[in-house]
Amino acid sequence: MAPGLHTLKRGSVQLQRAARVVNDQIGSRQVLAAFVLTGFVLCGIVEQSASVALRANSTSNYSAAEFAEYVENTSYITRYCQPLEGSNDTESTYTIRVVKSIPHIEIPMTRTDETEGVLRQAFMWGTLVSPLAASRIAARVGAERLYGVGVLGTGVVAVLVPASWLTAGHVCVRIVQGIFMGATWPAAHMLAVTWIKPKNISAFISLYSAVNLGYSVVGILGTLLVRKLGRDWLSYVISVVAGIWYFLWWRFVEESLHPNRPKRDEHRNLPWRKLLASKPAWACGVAVIGSQWADATLMLGVTKYLKLVYGFSIEYEDILQSMPHIGHFFAAITFGIVVDHVRESGIVSTTTARKLFVYMSHFPPAALMFILGYTGCDPAAPAALYVAALVMIGATPAGVFSSAADIAPNYAGTVFGLCQTVGAAGLLAANYAVSEGLHGSFAGWWRLVFGASTAILLSTSIFFMICGSGSVQDWNESQKEICIELEDVEEPSRLESVLE
Repeated sequence: MAPGLHTLKRGSVQLQRAARVVNDQIGSRQVLAAFVLTGFVLCGIVEQSASVALRANSTSNYSAAEFAEYVENTSYITRYCQPLEGSNDTESTYTIRVVKSIPHIEIPMTRTDETEGVLRQAFMWGTLVSPLAASRIAARVGAERLYGVGVLGTGVVAVLVPASWLTAGHVCVRIVQGIFMGATWPAAHMLAVTWIKPKNISAFISLYSAVNLGYSVVGILGTLLVRKLGRDWLSYVISVVAGIWYFLWWRFVEESLHPNRPKRDEHRNLPWRKLLASKPAWACGVAVIGSQWADATLMLGVTKYLKLVYGFSIEYEDILQSMPHIGHFFAAITFGIVVDHVRESGIVSTTTARKLFVYMSHFPPAALMFILGYTGCDPAAPAALYVAALVMIGATPAGVFSSAADIAPNYAGTVFGLCQTVGAAGLLAANYAVSEGLHGSFAGWWRLVFGASTAILLSTSIFFMICGSGSVQDWNESQKEICIELEDVEEPSRLESVLE
C-alpha cells in the first residue's frame, strides 16, 4: 500500500475511534444538541451577514459634539418634547419633558436601506419555498443527512458572495442560502422526535433560538472582521467554518446516528388530507406567523425608530441590535427547561403547558409593542420595552414549535415544515408592512406599525388557544410502522449502543 494511502487510512481510523470516545464519554444526545446549536448559530450568522457587510463601513464616527448637534437638529426629543411650563433648568439637573404635539416625521429610505431590503427579502423567499419540500426529502434520506447538508449549503454558498456582490447573482446566492436554511427546520424537528426523549424535547427544540445568537455573533465579531479585513473576508470565514462544522457533524453525528435510525415509511404513508384538515396543525402555523411578524417589527422597525426618532448614538444602536438577542437565546433555553419540568411533574397537561407558553410568547410582547408607540419623551422606556419584548418572544420554541412535535411525532418534520412555510409568508408580509410603515405612504406613523404587530400577535395567539393542542392526533397513527416510543422505555435496547 502506498505510504500516502496508508497514512490517510490510519487517520480515518483514528477519527472513528475519537468519535466513539466522544460519544461514549459525553453521550450522543449531548453531542447532537451541541451540533444542532452551533448549526443554527451558523445559519443566523449567514442570515445577517449581508446586512453586516453593507453597514459595517457605512456609518460615520460622530464626535460627542457632532452627535449632540445631530440630535439637536433631527431627533424627536429635542424637536417635539418641551419642558413643562414653570420648570427651571438652572435649579434642577433633570427636566421633565412632555410631548406638545404628535409629529409626522419622514424617515428617508437610503440607498443602503433599499439594498439591504432586497437582499433580506431574497433570503426570506428561499426560506419560504424549501421547508415543506425539505420535510419530504428528510423522510427519504434521513434527517441526519439533511440537517448537515442544510447547514453546509447555507454557509459554503457564501464563498460566491464576493464575486457577485450587489449584482443579480448576489440576489440568487441569498435565495439559495435561504433555501438551505429553510431545510434545516424540519430536519431538526425530525431529529428531535427520533433521538430525544419526550420529557426533554422542549429544551432541545429551544436550541433553535440559537439563530438569534448567530445574529449577535455576526453583529459583534462580523463587524470587527469587516472593518479590519474587508467584507469579502466575512464570506470566506463563514464558508470555511461551515466546511469544518460539516466535517465534524459527518464524523461525530451522521455516521453514528443515521445507520441506527428507526425505519419509517413516512414518505409513502403521509395522510395529507387529514394533516391539511387538522386544526392543531394550522394553529401552530398561525401562531408562527404571529411570532415571525413580531420579530420583523422588532428587528427592522424598533432599532431604526430608536435611532432616528429618539436620537440614539450609532454605537448604542449596534448594542441594541446585538445584545438583546443573547438574552432571547438564554430566555428560550430557560423556558424550554421549565416547560419540560412542568410536564414531567404533572402539574398541568402538555396541552395546557403549550398554550401557556404561546400566551407568554404572544400576549406580553403584544402589550409591550403597543405601549412602545406611546412612551413619550423618555428614550430609555422604548429601549427597555424592545429588550423585554424580544426576550418574551423566546418562549416561542417551548410553546408553538414544540406543539408541532407533540401532535404528530411520526410526521413532526412535515408539520413543522408546514408551520415554517406559513410563517415565512407572514415574515415577508411583515417585512413589507414595516418598511412601508416607516418609509412609504405611512412614513412616521410608527404607532400604526406597532399597533398592527400587536393585533396580529393577539389574533394568532387566540387562534392557538382555541384550536391548538399538545396531544397526539389520531392521524399520527396512519403510518404503518409504529415509531419507537422513547418515553415508554427507559433505555431502548435498539438504540442503547448509540444514545448512551
